Amino acid sequence: MIVNCLSISNPVSYLVCYGIKDVENRTWRTDYRGTLYIHSAGRLSFRGMPDFSRFPMPVVHEFDDLMGRIAEMEEQSRYIGFPEHGVTVQLQREEKQPAAVHNEYALLSDVYTHYRSGDPDAFFHSRAIIGSVELVDIVNNSKSPWAEDGKFHWVFRHPVRFKIPVPNIPEKSGIWKFEI
Repeated sequence: MIVNCLSISNPVSYLVCYGIKDVENRTWRTDYRGTLYIHSAGRLSFRGMPDFSRFPMPVVHEFDDLMGRIAEMEEQSRYIGFPEHGVTVQLQREEKQPAAVHNEYALLSDVYTHYRSGDPDAFFHSRAIIGSVELVDIVNNSKSPWAEDGKFHWVFRHPVRFKIPVPNIPEKSGIWKFEI
């Protein structure tokens, strides 16, 4: 099967495939609409969570803040420690949370579970097709917090992260074809 692909830098490509980043900023347009397979480009692979501090991700920021406070408490404590297996993550008031919060929690939970499993492989793969999205529109006035001024905003819907990425694929520019 031949598919249309788009390379996006790692780890931002994962934010797209989890539905956290709903807009991709590009300097060019295309008439293409439909399924795009997302290629995670770049050299970096992360075993745990990368630094997402520059992105608008309140769930991940809250997690980082709380884990930082736990680390501070452990440093200050003389007798009590917080073992890795003693810290769990759960979504508060799940039924009242918007989809964006569920998406961020899914990413956080998947990375946290992978990290705690002791799997030596990186969670964030690079040079691999990691998922797909539907390109539904290209605008220049998106209200998404991910939209940058002066760029075309590629609007994505229906994100999917593949459980098993398709590895060892070099980065290409534009929308490119690949046979899976």
